[in-house]
Amino acid sequence: MADFVVLSTADWDHPLWTNKQHVAVSLAAAGHRVMYVDSLGLRAPRVGGADRGRILRRLGRVLRPPRRVREGIWVWSPLVLPGGTGGLVLILNRKALALGLGLARLWLGFRHPILWTYNPMTGRYLALGSFSGSVYHCVDRIQDQPGMPAERISASERQLCRAVDVVFTTSPDLQAALEKFHPHTYFFGNVADQRHFGMAIHESLQCPQGLVSLPSPLLIFIGAIDAYKLHLPMLETLVSRTPQWTYVFVGPIGETDPSTDVSILRASSNVHFVGPQPYQELPAWLAHADVALLPLRHNGYTRNMFPMKFFEYLSAGRSVVATSIPALLPYANVAFLCEPEASAFQAAIAMALDGGGAPLDERLSLAAQHTYEARTSSMLSVLAELGVLPETRATGSSPARARVRVRRFRHYWPEWLLSQVTISLAGGMDRIGSHGRAFEILKAFRCRWPRNLPVLRALIPRAVKAGDFDYALEAMEDLWVNNGRIDYLRKLLFRRGSRPEDPQQQIALFETLARSVELPMTYRCYSQVVLAYRIIDSGDQIRMRQSTVALESFVRQLESDPGTRICRRGNRSNRAKLLISCYATLIRLHLALGNREELAVVGRRAANFMDGFDLNAIDTDTSFRLTRNLMRCLVIDVLEAWRLGDPFLYQQARQRLARVEKHCNQSLHDASNAQEDHRGFAKALLKEVDSLEELIAGPHHEPEQIHELLRLIIKNKGLSLDGVLPLFPDYLGTTIAETCQ
Repeated sequence: MADFVVLSTADWDHPLWTNKQHVAVSLAAAGHRVMYVDSLGLRAPRVGGADRGRILRRLGRVLRPPRRVREGIWVWSPLVLPGGTGGLVLILNRKALALGLGLARLWLGFRHPILWTYNPMTGRYLALGSFSGSVYHCVDRIQDQPGMPAERISASERQLCRAVDVVFTTSPDLQAALEKFHPHTYFFGNVADQRHFGMAIHESLQCPQGLVSLPSPLLIFIGAIDAYKLHLPMLETLVSRTPQWTYVFVGPIGETDPSTDVSILRASSNVHFVGPQPYQELPAWLAHADVALLPLRHNGYTRNMFPMKFFEYLSAGRSVVATSIPALLPYANVAFLCEPEASAFQAAIAMALDGGGAPLDERLSLAAQHTYEARTSSMLSVLAELGVLPETRATGSSPARARVRVRRFRHYWPEWLLSQVTISLAGGMDRIGSHGRAFEILKAFRCRWPRNLPVLRALIPRAVKAGDFDYALEAMEDLWVNNGRIDYLRKLLFRRGSRPEDPQQQIALFETLARSVELPMTYRCYSQVVLAYRIIDSGDQIRMRQSTVALESFVRQLESDPGTRICRRGNRSNRAKLLISCYATLIRLHLALGNREELAVVGRRAANFMDGFDLNAIDTDTSFRLTRNLMRCLVIDVLEAWRLGDPFLYQQARQRLARVEKHCNQSLHDASNAQEDHRGFAKALLKEVDSLEELIAGPHHEPEQIHELLRLIIKNKGLSLDGVLPLFPDYLGTTIAETCQ
């Protein structure tokens, strides 16, 4: 399971719960841990009691550690200046937030959390790279609210959309607006806590005191009462025309829009403003209402909104009369949707009161399909497919180990002190050449304290150096399963200096690692990739064939996973890059084994993958780093076109290669710190491919015309052209083929 930092635009204790609190609850219910961060304040404070009270409450909490409010949920209030989104104030806010959030994460033991943000200006406050993944959940056009720095929010939102791994939106119009900036932008409309609001029909709820003396029929609105959302002039006309109906408004007035004026409505005897009510009591208000209202304006804000109250009303079994905003149009069969005009609303309410509209069962059935549990489950499925969620749960990430250790340091410090002494002693023995003794001392400590992290990390390199690869694997699996760490395995795979010097020892090591069932799939697969290249160097054909079979298993798994083509994980954990690495390794194996037919098959599989692959859909840095291997795989079709004299196959292959070359030359890759010259390689390879165009359909092929292309396919720097050519006998003519046999 994962740890989430939910960066909200609403404080946890706000009486009107929104998406932010509900998503935090549903994430925790799904088994994840959540740190809920109270609002940073997008606008400057207003003069008045509401903002002053909110600031005073915040000051009372900012110096406290995260407080546990529910199972799996902690709330933290950051010390920031509201509205400080520029200049010196922004600098201070960034530093304060980074420091406070770092300490809060340490307190809770959130080592690699996923950021789930509702704040469109997140990029101004936080470095997204400090999180293992990132989600922007856009639930409103915040910039269209009164008093907001609209241009600054819009610019920041565009940048945030480009930077995060996925964007979720709550209306089709929001999705249409933001998918221009991110290929993974999904629409998940607002939903309801069905069990909570379902109490309005499934339980006998006492009538709220505020409704007891009011005459029927009762028409109710629940939510923030703000002039920029509610069509107050229409309501004034409607109320004056229908004195026989009682209108009840539940919620704060003018909290977001101070210009809100309800004085005319207040003066009407059939209108009652009862203020905000506790969330727990809202079902009772709906249980005793006859019709639920959503009298919204048509404007930029409402065009992009999906009212949370819609499915809450339906879950409570109420007939709904609402303005026909775009997000609600698909549900016209279960609600009365009309233009925000008094006559239209009056006619719709009259029909609802007469029992018209969709039957109760139909309304409840639709509401049952739109719950927080179902929506969050679907969102998490998207994150899993994109690779944003951790590959495997680390069982040791359960309840705040770091925080527990801070509180119980008096019990833990003897073990910690002894571990430091033991590690120092082992280091001293290493310096005098007594490596075996150092290894045994650390093993003995682990027998006594098996979960001691420093000793476990010190053991692994010594086990590798001692050649005890089974013990090294056991310790790596322990480190991964109980601590979620993979540090030393990463070194072994991607830092050659960490491996044993003897080639046979390397083969034995990676054979051991590749058979693990506990380590993450990506690292087991990379172990098989590294093993394959070591076996190729050894010339052991039996092991090469075994390696081919093992890699094929991983390739089939990756090809069948729809998330491979859209993986947002970084370079070493990215599934698309892993699949391409497997293709490239299989190509090298088939060349070493002389299997031209199998080589051509891998080339076609790579081409098929590329035809359904958008390089912009995966992690940006990774999409650049896989350039060389991807082009090496795709160029196999060029060799086949050369062999067969097939201009059509050549043109198809050339177009795929050109797509990759164009992608890696985009300006967004200018700042890449990749060591290899991917752009230079792409240019050189495409140049060689272009030089063959006129020769493909010709009657004769001269072998030397593709020598440079063959050299570019083989990435082994130790091989000269004389060492490369014998790997390609079927493409070099009869003389070369006979020489190579």
